[in-house]
Amino acid sequence: MKWRERLARARGTSVTLDLRPYEQALEAINALAVESAALSDLEIDARARELRQRVLAGAPLGDVRLTFFALAREAACRALGVRPFDVQITAALAMDQGAVVEMQTGEGKTLAAVMPAGLHALAGQGVHVLTVNDYLARRDAEWMRPVYARLGVEVGFVEQGMSPAARRRAYLADVTYVTAKEAGFDHLRDLLATRVEDLVHRPFHFALVD
Repeated sequence: MKWRERLARARGTSVTLDLRPYEQALEAINALAVESAALSDLEIDARARELRQRVLAGAPLGDVRLTFFALAREAACRALGVRPFDVQITAALAMDQGAVVEMQTGEGKTLAAVMPAGLHALAGQGVHVLTVNDYLARRDAEWMRPVYARLGVEVGFVEQGMSPAARRRAYLADVTYVTAKEAGFDHLRDLLATRVEDLVHRPFHFALVD
């Protein structure tokens, strides 16, 4: 245990700086990189649809995680011209397991979040990515949209001033970028609704908090 981790533990914080538990999965994703790079755009689309069908048929997300992350890395390369680094893959693996991940400014957490968000979106029950402000909700959704599109995942965003109909459409997307404030008040308004057609949220499934 390194001194930073010992200091954190002494202060009562449960911090893990040992990333070795993710090494095996990272190596497997890296090994799939050559196969993913050899696929055509249409083949990536088809592979992504196949993974979604498997999940909808009942396959655990763990069974498709490594393949999906490898496809997402290749999709980012083609859509944005940016190949996620190993540190971003490691962060994505940790987030997918429910861990709190600390990344320095510029290390690429926005892109890293696409992998666990996109993976859980395969279940067809919706994913919330909770951002700090409306600007980031719109920016990150539009910025990452080409990557999600390559993976067959629809993305939307919610911001202040949107109509209930627009909010409903955004929440029906596979992945929805929204602030905690907007999502929270939409939930409160749903609790006061007297008609099903007035609801904007669907049942909650999975969320990433930025």
